[in-house]
Amino acid sequence: MSDIIKAILGPTNTGKTHLALERMMGHLSGTIGFPLRLLAKENYDRMVAIKGEQYVALITGEEKIIPPKAKWFSCTVEAMPTHIPVDFVAIDEIQLCADPDRGHIFTDRLLHCRGNIETMFLGADTITPILKQLIPHIEIDSRPRLSNLTYTGFDKFTRLPPRSAIVAFSANEVYAIAEFIKRRHGGCAIVMGRLSPRTRNAQMELYQNKEVDYLVATDAIGMGLNMNVNHVAFASLSKYDGRQLRNLYAYEVAQIAGRAGRGMQDGTFGTTANCLGMSEKIVNAVENHHFDSLKQLYWRNHTPDFSNPSKLLASLSKAPPIKTLITSQHACDLQTLIYLIQDPEIMASCTTEQNTKLLWENCQIPDFKKLGNDNHARICKKTFLFLLKQGHIPETWIHQQIEQLNHTHGDIDTLMQRLSGIRICSYIAAKNQWLENAIYWQAQAREVEDSLSDALHTALMSRFVNQRATSLLRNLKNQEKDNLLTSISATGHILIEGQTIGSFKGFTIELQESIPQEDYKLALRSIRKNIRKLIPQQLQKFIQSKDDEFEIEFKTGNILWERTPVARLKKGHDLLHPQILLLDNEFLDNEMKNILLARLQEFLSQQIKSLCPTLIKLQNNNILPAIVRGLVHRIYENAGILWKEKSDNLPKSTKKLLLKYNIVQGQYAFYLKDIFKEKKAKLRAFLYHIFYNQIDADTIPLPHLVYISTVNARIDINFFKYLGWIKISNQFLRLDIAETISKRLKNKAPKYPSTLKKQDITPLPYIAETIPSLLKSLDFFIQKPQKPSKTMIGPPAPLLYATVPFQKKKQNKSKIKKHLKLSNPSVIDLQQFYNTHRHD
Repeated sequence: MSDIIKAILGPTNTGKTHLALERMMGHLSGTIGFPLRLLAKENYDRMVAIKGEQYVALITGEEKIIPPKAKWFSCTVEAMPTHIPVDFVAIDEIQLCADPDRGHIFTDRLLHCRGNIETMFLGADTITPILKQLIPHIEIDSRPRLSNLTYTGFDKFTRLPPRSAIVAFSANEVYAIAEFIKRRHGGCAIVMGRLSPRTRNAQMELYQNKEVDYLVATDAIGMGLNMNVNHVAFASLSKYDGRQLRNLYAYEVAQIAGRAGRGMQDGTFGTTANCLGMSEKIVNAVENHHFDSLKQLYWRNHTPDFSNPSKLLASLSKAPPIKTLITSQHACDLQTLIYLIQDPEIMASCTTEQNTKLLWENCQIPDFKKLGNDNHARICKKTFLFLLKQGHIPETWIHQQIEQLNHTHGDIDTLMQRLSGIRICSYIAAKNQWLENAIYWQAQAREVEDSLSDALHTALMSRFVNQRATSLLRNLKNQEKDNLLTSISATGHILIEGQTIGSFKGFTIELQESIPQEDYKLALRSIRKNIRKLIPQQLQKFIQSKDDEFEIEFKTGNILWERTPVARLKKGHDLLHPQILLLDNEFLDNEMKNILLARLQEFLSQQIKSLCPTLIKLQNNNILPAIVRGLVHRIYENAGILWKEKSDNLPKSTKKLLLKYNIVQGQYAFYLKDIFKEKKAKLRAFLYHIFYNQIDADTIPLPHLVYISTVNARIDINFFKYLGWIKISNQFLRLDIAETISKRLKNKAPKYPSTLKKQDITPLPYIAETIPSLLKSLDFFIQKPQKPSKTMIGPPAPLLYATVPFQKKKQNKSKIKKHLKLSNPSVIDLQQFYNTHRHD
């Protein structure tokens, strides 16, 4: 038992592992246990560089490299050779004693694994009180973090700084985020727990070499990976832990966020995606490294009873000696044993202590595939029966298992599932006593794992990295390459070193989404000279463009060419002459701008002329009477509609002349026949908007409407009148429809009142309560329906309308009664009817 037992505790980035390796290398022998196979392999390489390959061993569940002269061992915690005495022992991430699945193994090493001279436990200081309770004489060395960790709040994906790691807690989330990062920034590296060490290292190398600037990961990033990450962004703060979906604990947030900033470099952490923010309590805990201490550790009996499977299960489920420890019931090996002892064949085979031990060894085969107890237990049963009956696992079976996984085609999830399967084969092959030619099958399994790992890395690269874009970004950032080969295709695509970086539309450069905004200046510097050479050619193309190649964007007021804004319109000296302002452009000089303005002015004038082309011709027609020319000029100034201020007395010949030139003289206004067509109505509305700058585009009536029953409070009455709508109480009616209905009603009732029918107001809907206000607004006089008195029967008199006011007449009652006819009564006096026919 060692004389010195130490605990080096503190947050991430405190140099704990580095210290432990230095101490171990200072002893004549030593063993260090890591929580991950990847970390064991990484530190094995470091130890080999110091001590030499012949003196350093690597022991994990799937891989064993044990030279005969090995004195220093880098291992996973489960695979530590506790039977080999060494001077120094260290366990990394000792706080994992509180992990429900693996905690009992860490606790076993904590209680029973010691170096002859020195023992060291590394981890978070949340385990401090329990360590003091379990090992009273332990020396605690609490170390502060070497750099600061600061919370920066929420950031959108688009605003995350380069060298960021984005953390999610499901494969689907990781894939979705990685797809977005690829579109926006060219690509990213992936880190997930199911990746093999070879694939994970390849992905990390991609990130460390700055081929990509972003890393998307699960919480696997939080365990011992040293990277140059400046910022960690959480896309979620909850995860499924194998039993339930729960929120992350503060210390778990700290373990992951602590990957930001290494050495003396400060780091930041925050949230992104749908994770809007962290609670103040968690932020304070992470920034100040203050967390609730662990209350209990998972434990398992160190001396199981192998008399038979039932006694083995009972001994493994034995209650711990103190309350600080709790029994682990969720571990995979225990669940497999529970499943298998229900099998009569298994129970009949385990009649000796040796067979029960062999069963327990097979139950400890890891379930890397995570297929559930049933499927995994069948594998364990098969290997157990092979070993029990044949003394070894048949080569034909292990060959079949490896060969069915030896396929490098398929998607990412398929490749990861095959990798999980080959890890089980590697674990079985690493048991030298289980196979007759174990070394050969270890090599076969490793070869397949390597090929699958490479295929997975290629698949991840293909899906989540735009290699052309990332290569281009590296070239742009290389300060020595100022003279990159740049060209512009006939279709306007900009190419640098043969790779498309964007396009040149109008007189504007549009970079691809994969080029970050921070690299825009670098790209622009490279292409500026070639763009300037193209400007004269582009200018000539602009001048020769037809009018239909330009477009006015009514919502923004921009004029587009090649679907790109080149200018915008603002208020001019009158409604029909808006001012054109060119958009800022570094490639155009004053002379070029004047040429552009002249062509745009020509286009705009043509658009305005299209509103009323006949009026423009008539204004210059000196043969027409002066009164007609004056009227035409006023209609033109109002863009096609001139409301009448009073009734006109134009001669019939003048009216016919106006109609000849497509000008309608209505009761309410003069207007052009086609002024209500969709294109013209939109342009007129736009001109009003530009001049008065007060009409929302949403208030412009849709082209197919002729009647608006309910008026929005946002509507500007003057705007609607300008567009050619008549206000009727709280409603609007389009001018041409109002003129048509008015003319129809006047023809029906030129001198005498008439009743109103539904077809008289087509295409308007017949709504009884709105009819009176409609007729009044059209300058008709109405007489509402008269209900009969109590002594009268028959239908009420209908609504009447007339072009002149109704006159009130005195009625002679006796005369009315005298002329009533029974054969066709419309209204009958009941008393007289009774007196006349009472003898019948």
